[in-house]
Amino acid sequence: MLNRRGFISLLSAGLAGCQGGASAPRGAEDLPPWQDPIFVAQAAPDPVFNDLLPVSRGGDPFAPLGAALRGIQRGDRDARALVMMIGDSHAAGPVMVEHLRGLFQSRFGAVGVGRLSPGKSQRYFNPSAVTIGQSGEWTARNALRSTSPGPFGLTGYRLSGSGAGDTITLRSDELEGFDRVHLSLMAGPEAGSFRLRVDGNWIGPATLKSARPEFRPMFLDVPSGSREIAIELVGDGQVELLGWGLDRRGRGVLVEAFGINGATLSTLDNRDPEILRRELTARPPALLILEFGTNEATDPEFDEAGYAAALTRHIQRLRQILPRSGILLMGVPDAGRPVRLPPIRRGRHMVAQRQPTGCAAATPLVALSRVRAAQRAVAQSENIAFFDWSAEVTQSPCRLQALAGGDAPLMRADFVHFTPDGYRLTAEKLHTHILRGTGLGPRRSNA
Repeated sequence: MLNRRGFISLLSAGLAGCQGGASAPRGAEDLPPWQDPIFVAQAAPDPVFNDLLPVSRGGDPFAPLGAALRGIQRGDRDARALVMMIGDSHAAGPVMVEHLRGLFQSRFGAVGVGRLSPGKSQRYFNPSAVTIGQSGEWTARNALRSTSPGPFGLTGYRLSGSGAGDTITLRSDELEGFDRVHLSLMAGPEAGSFRLRVDGNWIGPATLKSARPEFRPMFLDVPSGSREIAIELVGDGQVELLGWGLDRRGRGVLVEAFGINGATLSTLDNRDPEILRRELTARPPALLILEFGTNEATDPEFDEAGYAAALTRHIQRLRQILPRSGILLMGVPDAGRPVRLPPIRRGRHMVAQRQPTGCAAATPLVALSRVRAAQRAVAQSENIAFFDWSAEVTQSPCRLQALAGGDAPLMRADFVHFTPDGYRLTAEKLHTHILRGTGLGPRRSNA
């Protein structure tokens, strides 16, 4: 275990005002209080992520990522690239993003998992690179609906707790561990305090009480090879987290994904614009991927013109926030509703009907073709990259039954979501598409 001076010297300016030891175990009588900490709220982009991006993107949405990846290949000091995805349930599950992360990091360097939704706020989220623990009474909300009480930031989730001793933990399952911690917190008049543990070193308590509600991000440099962080509540008020994360300093690629089950493009409006801006500009992605459309495609009253206008507005707003980042839009994959014929009566018996196959086995989502057409048109008019998920993976609604069958199905029986193999295939196709766009991947054959 590090002594007090050794541990504190490895912290960034994220906390100040230490009044005592950092190695006290939980419940120690001499655990000293901390005064109000100074939370680092970067007004300018982190140079580690920003300096390799071209000042002018020109007309190439892949140029920023290409420049960052080439900087990594050259061995530029601390060269890093961030690929970020925001979307619906396809982005919410860990498989696609983890495989995409693995593909990038195997070539350009691994520097951790990056930022995640806090605690177990995201139901059924079981990533393989980290282990999440949660004890006590916590309340989780997300930005799926505009009526959900916020605020929400980049992750689209908020976790709140107030009970003394209630704890959430985040453990790295990577051999290298981590050496940087990210916390996105809310302060306010009713806010309470928490203690932070990094492995065996306790820090705090740190208070979030302030005269008015405000967003407070925290960035902490910690000892190399750290394994686990824990946030323990003091019990003197509510503590709200919008996100947390782990990574490592050095050259490499981060791939982050923030998805909400059932999300549509409108969930971007449910995120606080100022918090979103600050989180995006603090670590500007070289490539921002928008993955929406499946839930819009279920709407029988889908307004194609209105959707195109909203998509254009969001892209233009994101471009203003991130003028040096590239943007890629994922076209909605084929999806539908299974057609299953019920048994029929023959005499005294109910007899199973022969089930339809091929095109007759699925009814495409009602607005699927119109959503995809709007996405393609906006991508072209706004000069952003477009990944045709249908052409690359699903190919046709007529293939949904075949994709969901066999010994290694790519789609689930709902004909909407993919199996782990399907998400891994999507990640591979997307990875190839992105690298080809940067000029660092194989060129498409004309044969």
